[in-house]
Amino acid sequence: MDNIKVSEDSEEKTSFRLIIKRLWPHFLIYNSYAFTVSTLYINIIIVARIMWPIPNAFAEHAVELGILTGTSIYIIAVSGILFGALADRISRIKLMAFVEFLYGFGLFFNGFAPQNQGQITYYYFLFFSLIRGFSIGGIWPLITSHVNDSTEDKERSQFFGAMQGLYQLFQIIGMVVSAFLFQTNFWRHYFTCTGLLALVFGSMILIKGKEPKRGAMRKELKDVLLRDDLVYEYRLTKETIRSTVFSPTNLIAFFEGIFTAILLAVPDFLLIAYFQSPPFNISPFVLSLFLIMFGLPGGLIGSLAFARISDRLGKKNIKYRIYMIVFSIIILFIGFIFFFTLPVPNLTPEQGNNLIYFFSFPIFWILGIIMLIGRSVLGLWNINQPPILQEINLPEAQGKINSANQFLEAIGSGSGPIIAGAILLLFNQNFQITVFITMLLGIIGGLLWLSATRWINKDVDRISTILRQRKEELKSKLKID
Repeated sequence: MDNIKVSEDSEEKTSFRLIIKRLWPHFLIYNSYAFTVSTLYINIIIVARIMWPIPNAFAEHAVELGILTGTSIYIIAVSGILFGALADRISRIKLMAFVEFLYGFGLFFNGFAPQNQGQITYYYFLFFSLIRGFSIGGIWPLITSHVNDSTEDKERSQFFGAMQGLYQLFQIIGMVVSAFLFQTNFWRHYFTCTGLLALVFGSMILIKGKEPKRGAMRKELKDVLLRDDLVYEYRLTKETIRSTVFSPTNLIAFFEGIFTAILLAVPDFLLIAYFQSPPFNISPFVLSLFLIMFGLPGGLIGSLAFARISDRLGKKNIKYRIYMIVFSIIILFIGFIFFFTLPVPNLTPEQGNNLIYFFSFPIFWILGIIMLIGRSVLGLWNINQPPILQEINLPEAQGKINSANQFLEAIGSGSGPIIAGAILLLFNQNFQITVFITMLLGIIGGLLWLSATRWINKDVDRISTILRQRKEELKSKLKID
């Protein structure tokens, strides 16, 4: 038994090395995005003052700042549909290189925004935020489409777990770096340097990236598509759209994304402003170090551990992947409510910038434990949802399905900060009421996922049956030729 276990562990390590070798462009593009994704959130108070040089800039312009973060996510939704359709027809590698180039452009030129010019500065930030949003919209549909043709079923949880773990790592590192540079007024250098790095990554992907054959990794088609003279050239038809794209699980996955995305997007927008504003006055740098101490270990350990657990349970029954997602939603809901209701001491700006004084309060250690738990389960959604969508959809629909799913998730993510900003204004900056209202919307996503357990196995079997029929069609074509 020990020899068998050692052999399995060795096989897993070898498999993971091969995944890295095949999919390194995904890690470049996704982690460059992760490094910069929280820049506006973690520095929202400073960004407000870069635009409007007044003491209470965030409170007076909460709606505009909500629009700044929300509208770029709407652009993500729209561009995702475009890139999803393109991903099912042309080279994903070339599209990924283009997306990374565009993202670098949006970062680099944001560094030349004029400072303290009010609405002029605001619209400058908004314009380049929209450019970055357009490029971000292509990242996930391109990755999921490419992964579907580059990895076997048993490898995907490892890949998405590693992606999620590294995403959280680079997100938190990016928070610390950006917080330090924004706090020391080097925000222009941050944008220009990260922009140049993204341009370099885009060049590497274009030159060295490799495009896989479509459908070659589906277990039903793998053997027959090993031949170079056979190519998977099927396209969606009215019949396959009706029977697969509009399957019950797909429809539920589409609509739950709106509500779950609100649950995931609103706390980031509110939490930073809540702790950085008076009377707490915690500096961006101290807050980002807090996230490193507790969020980083939780994110890395949780993503890697839950990836293996999800993979093993998913092999038994795909329903377990849904249960893991619902578990994540419940834990995050409880954790976010605690974060905004536990009593936090009032600090002066000097005390809020003193890390030792900050951790002299036991409440921040309690919040740290909650953060660790929350970050550890945060990745369960991204670890389990992509394999579910890949199992219930045909190879020729992967880009379209993931872009449609992303479209509705982006509607939720974009609406979250705008709704939160409006509720804050309506209830006179009451963060607790705002969080409770928006978190209740997120719970709807969990209930929708639970309802999907009724149909998911039938939807998986339908796809498998279609692919087995196509395997025979491809074999017949080989015999005719």
